[in-house]
Amino acid sequence: MDQMARAIANLVMFLEFSPQDILDEDAAMQALEQLAGDLNALDESSQHALSASFRSIASNYEGEDRTFVEQLPEALGLHGTVGEDQPE
Repeated sequence: MDQMARAIANLVMFLEFSPQDILDEDAAMQALEQLAGDLNALDESSQHALSASFRSIASNYEGEDRTFVEQLPEALGLHGTVGEDQPE
């Protein structure tokens, strides 16, 4: 799951931080919303696992990128975010 989280994190950072002359802002936002919707369609257990993977891989990034990856579960609306009850 960590490799999938890394691929998603890298894609989201590209969509979020690419300059407008490289990537249209509206197209990037539409892609991010679609990705978030698709990830929210995962079952709760998969969302928890993906959230844990984002937190696990964040240490591979530095500075603001690390913080960004740590906060991805919340930004994408996934279950398993910090402070949320875990499934039993």
